[in-house]
Amino acid sequence: MKKILARLALISFALITAACGNKGSSSEASSSVEPSISSDTSTPSSNSLAPSSSDPKIVDNQLSAANGLKVYFKEQGARIDKIEFDGKQIAKDGFTVGRVANRIAGGKFTLNGTQYSVTKNDGNNSLHGGGRSWQGPFATANWKKEEQTINSIKYSIVSQDKDNGYPGEMKMFVTYTLSDTGELSIEYSATTTQDTLCNPTNHLFIDINGSRSYSNVKLQVAGSNYTPLQNQIPTGEVKSVSGTKFDYIDEKAFKSSESYDDNYVLDKAKDTYGKAATLTGTQYKVDVYTDRPGLQLYKDGNGNICLETQMMPDAINHPEFDKYGTTVLKAGETFTSKTTYHFSKVGA
Repeated sequence: MKKILARLALISFALITAACGNKGSSSEASSSVEPSISSDTSTPSSNSLAPSSSDPKIVDNQLSAANGLKVYFKEQGARIDKIEFDGKQIAKDGFTVGRVANRIAGGKFTLNGTQYSVTKNDGNNSLHGGGRSWQGPFATANWKKEEQTINSIKYSIVSQDKDNGYPGEMKMFVTYTLSDTGELSIEYSATTTQDTLCNPTNHLFIDINGSRSYSNVKLQVAGSNYTPLQNQIPTGEVKSVSGTKFDYIDEKAFKSSESYDDNYVLDKAKDTYGKAATLTGTQYKVDVYTDRPGLQLYKDGNGNICLETQMMPDAINHPEFDKYGTTVLKAGETFTSKTTYHFSKVGA
């Protein structure tokens, strides 16, 4: 009988210990989640992690400004899905381009004495990082949302070594920040395990009047020079816009018959953050600021307009463009860049 009682006591003790162990595990799991939940959501400029999605101040993949601007995002392409001003859509489909915006001639470049071939997706050229789509691999990939605050969203992606032919494993972050005055800033940062190329941009389509029309749309570009093209690849020359269709030094309306897919050399000093362009409609306008030396103006016959900040196109194959900066990112270094689209009301 004593043996039976002793055995029962041991079983009871084991059950009590297991129950306590389970409770302890539950408590530990709960505390590991709590630090990511901010208890202070009253400060719009807070850099803390976003509160739970039930908090009305945080809407998943969406940022809002006091001036009536709303920006919607998607993880695919770390993309600006659409931008609304007072409920009117004025921009859309701003996907992230990388590793290298614009074209690389023949899909080839030499880095540190080694020639690399990257995938061609634009005739004989590589466009926006190659891949199967003209938009490039970063645009079609699903990025990870790292965090969201009351006024910012941060996404990340890891591009493996030899991804579409590029050397080195690259990790890139894209952070969108929206101010209450309608300034949408895009900040890029990237690191690599091996010397590689890095020249990201955002391919935002801007319909400043809320329709795909060039009527009553004016452009001003802070670029006195442009890079002439042959078969969409720079010749290496830098020419004045004076007397050409590229002259938007003074604000003027588009000619609906003219198309563009061309790069401007911005007038601001190298490596400085400054004005690049202004696109003005009937009610709204957007001012573009950047620390990049170039601006790609894209305008087609379907009412699409893009103002893409960048390094010089095909820069790796044009040493004459080195004076504007480099697209080479070295192992152990961190690439950073910032571009801002400031949306406001005309006359405000």
